[in-house]
Amino acid sequence: LLNKNDDHVETLAEVFRCFICMEKLRDAHLCPHCSKLCCYVCIRRWLTEQRSQCPHCRASLHLHELVNCRWVEEVTQQIETIQAVNSNSARDDGERDRCPTHHEKLSVYCWTCSCCICHQCALWGGTHSGHTFKPLEEVYEQHITQLKDEVAQLRRRLMELISFVQDVEKNVESVRAAKDERVREIRNAIEMMIARLDNQLKAKLLTLMGQKNV
Repeated sequence: LLNKNDDHVETLAEVFRCFICMEKLRDAHLCPHCSKLCCYVCIRRWLTEQRSQCPHCRASLHLHELVNCRWVEEVTQQIETIQAVNSNSARDDGERDRCPTHHEKLSVYCWTCSCCICHQCALWGGTHSGHTFKPLEEVYEQHITQLKDEVAQLRRRLMELISFVQDVEKNVESVRAAKDERVREIRNAIEMMIARLDNQLKAKLLTLMGQKNV
């Protein structure tokens, strides 16, 4: 079960890794076309030094189109917490999985101290007397469930943000088109006014010239 859960955590960790440098995300930003996450420094370097397109989906992309994902840092911290707990639970024969006092497997989570202990520490150790305990496996499952729920919520929010960005882009195009149309109307009106004034001026000049010749 732990191996299976560990695979799930690793899969989540892969999702929240920069697809350019393949390292932990730093100042995470997202491509609005393919929803891939990357470090801002990495994508900025790519767009300025390579070409103005997403290195993953190849869609045309500029810096101002990137979506800033401030929530990613919180999620990656959750993943790291789960990985830390999992590292204490997955390897039964590792020294890090065993109590330094009783050399027993760490199987209990002390809620009061926020640390992993063995069952002897929970039952007989005076250090944790009166503390609140939970099975380590249960705490792990709770973290996994919580993280999955948060990721699902964030994905929904992400889709909403992408939709919002697309709507804004459409509105910008509509406003730009309306502005261009208005500019054309104003230009045409000014040209007509100039032409009318020019005709009036010519008519007055002809009248003056006619009166002068009389």
